[in-house]
Amino acid sequence: MSTSFAPLDVAVVGGGISGLTCAFHLKQAGKEVAVFEAQDAPGGCIRSIRAHECIADGGPQSFTLTPELERLIREAGVEGSVLAPPACGLRPYVFVRGRLIAVPSDPAEMLTTPLLSAHGKLRALADLVLPRRSAGGEETVAAFVRRRAGEEILERVVTPYVGGIFAGDPEALSVEAAFPRLVELERKHGSIIRGALGSRWRRQKPARAGPSVEKEGGGHPGMGRRTPTVAFRGGNDLLPRALATRLGPAIRLGAKVRALWQRGEWMEAAVEASQGRERQRIVARHIVIATPAAQTAALVESLEPAAAEALRGIPSPPVVQVALAYPREAPGVPLDGFGFLAARTEGVRILGCVWNSAMFADRSPADRVLLTAFLGGALDPAIMDDDDDEIVRTAHRDLMRVLKIRDVAPVVVGGFRWQEAIPQSTRGHAARLATIERCLRGLPQVRLCGNYLGNPSVAACVERAAALAATLVQ
Repeated sequence: MSTSFAPLDVAVVGGGISGLTCAFHLKQAGKEVAVFEAQDAPGGCIRSIRAHECIADGGPQSFTLTPELERLIREAGVEGSVLAPPACGLRPYVFVRGRLIAVPSDPAEMLTTPLLSAHGKLRALADLVLPRRSAGGEETVAAFVRRRAGEEILERVVTPYVGGIFAGDPEALSVEAAFPRLVELERKHGSIIRGALGSRWRRQKPARAGPSVEKEGGGHPGMGRRTPTVAFRGGNDLLPRALATRLGPAIRLGAKVRALWQRGEWMEAAVEASQGRERQRIVARHIVIATPAAQTAALVESLEPAAAEALRGIPSPPVVQVALAYPREAPGVPLDGFGFLAARTEGVRILGCVWNSAMFADRSPADRVLLTAFLGGALDPAIMDDDDDEIVRTAHRDLMRVLKIRDVAPVVVGGFRWQEAIPQSTRGHAARLATIERCLRGLPQVRLCGNYLGNPSVAACVERAAALAATLVQ
């Protein structure tokens, strides 16, 4: 084992978007930093496969453009590769009652949507007159929605959304932790509908100019167009690859951190390189752990056992993605939106599907469509037991039914298996985070930067990582 200790200002464990963002900002600030990533490529779950003239993205299919993500894109030098979907590309659908139905975009549309029955709409409108919750105790998402809006909204809107977007179970998620905005609307306005309408009215003011974004089909960058959703030309792994390039030798791939020790005011880490190379020990003033909760628990176990126990209590169910290409004329329904989520009552196994080529034209040739199906999640963890061929058959069968695809075999562009996909804010999540924070307060050399600390979206991870880097620069 190498005993040469080259001191670092910050050692970052994990080369996903959180670790890369934190290290990128630290290096820009002049800090001596190194990133240790166990895999052979940066980006964590942000991966891209290029095959059969198509581009399949692993992990998120697009990103919400926030000011902090916009800043990162600009400083990483990939602003010119940002793509925005056409206006219709953001329209989501739900597969319910045997057909695809567009999700209402505001409370007013709930009055005319075929998504709900007349009884379901009346029950949802009862939110306007129902009293605020007075009882204490933590409430699940399902309990909250049943109380405020009724069973139909839960079954046809919320459960597909929670399952398809967060791979979660509304009966297990804490509404306070997963959707604090809903709790705040009830607390402040006494009604979700009144609160949502009021917030919409207050947001009617000019948007700040955004980056140069290419509009799909426009052919030229559109300056100042503020878009809520973006992707990257050529594949979404462009962003982590660009960050890794700018980190240069500071990022070390195939390097797994096995253990951590406190050495006075310093931290020491044992790093094991891949391909049989020797182990190395490094020392640093600070260690930033930007790995999933279970891996983070293993690293802090010897330092703070109670924090490790709380981290192990954060579940992350598995998710499988499979990208399939079909002839453009194969679907029997128009692909004029983001994609669809599937109600659990409809007898399909897929959680939902993103219509990649409808959002971003470079994802497939003009004579084909690219679709990415999602399976697994908290309600179907057994998906990991299926082999690749069975997963493709399942996805194809469900897509044939939902999209009325004629009897044609798909081209499998690529697939991804995530054993620990999206962390779940189940009941007790806030207490677990409080325990972790309390335990690590006495160990200021160790900082955590994971997607389990709040909103798990890429944009939120980027914001947390940038904020953490700022505290380490001071």
